[in-house]
Amino acid sequence: MTPLPCQTVLVTGVAGFLGRHLLNTIENSPHAPDRIIALDSRPRAPAENATRITRINCDLTDSDTTAKIIRETRPDGIIHLAGTAVADPLTCFNVNTRAAANLLEAAGQLAGPPRVIIIGTAAQYGITAGNNVIVDENFPLNPLTPYALSKTMQERWALHYARTGRVPLCCVRIFNTIGPGQSPNLVPATFLQQLADVLAGRAEEISVGNTTTQRDFTDVRDVTEALWKLLTTDCDTNEQIFNVASGRAVKIADLLDACLALADREIPVRHDPARLKAADVPVIIGNNEKLRSAIDFSPAIDWQQSLRDMWQEIKPSK
Repeated sequence: MTPLPCQTVLVTGVAGFLGRHLLNTIENSPHAPDRIIALDSRPRAPAENATRITRINCDLTDSDTTAKIIRETRPDGIIHLAGTAVADPLTCFNVNTRAAANLLEAAGQLAGPPRVIIIGTAAQYGITAGNNVIVDENFPLNPLTPYALSKTMQERWALHYARTGRVPLCCVRIFNTIGPGQSPNLVPATFLQQLADVLAGRAEEISVGNTTTQRDFTDVRDVTEALWKLLTTDCDTNEQIFNVASGRAVKIADLLDACLALADREIPVRHDPARLKAADVPVIIGNNEKLRSAIDFSPAIDWQQSLRDMWQEIKPSK
């Protein structure tokens, strides 16, 4: 497939898990842009060798500031990662839905609107029925949390801009993402962090919630590669929705066992009712055939390798 040139790419939410890896993917791409505009409300200092990156502090819920930055930087590609998953509905609406609307409105004002990728989540699908259900992009949406609802609203707002010809864009729904740097509040990073605490003498056991659920995990480095290809591959992605998923389910119990095996010793495990979720989806697997067809997507890193790489970052020194 022929790569589309991008001279200036703007990425939002660069201080987050996905954002940090995406900057690395873009910088090391053979088709890297001349400039990377890195937006976040909490930007980090650039690495010494990050000569292409311009970091800007920006609150995307401020429409005037957002419009000013877009006018001044004039990107020809945007990947919108910024968002929040807090429980408060109004915060989710402002940070996920309204901020995306501000960004798209500003992009649509440019004489040559940039190509845009809007980031959604598998949580938009909600509960799936039965076991081993593989959901494609046409599966009915059933958002159960303020986060999932606001991401669904963001997606529909974005598709309106695409369908009215104002901004060429596609939307993605990313399934569970793992890899180095994952938040210790999420599985499997929470297992590994607790494991490190036990080995370092800071804890005596690992506490877990429901381990019977199954999830579709993709390494963050494969996810960011897919996003970059979607932005820069010469294929028709406008007005399209893509699942970013491995297409395979992994039992949380198997993840836990793999984490425990990294310790090379017996580690006590306690099931903690406080870690159970009221709306825990039993099984969710993403059909990635549409993405495979569009960009020849094939995850290169299996979940076991992801765990090993995550453990290398946090394991206690002997």
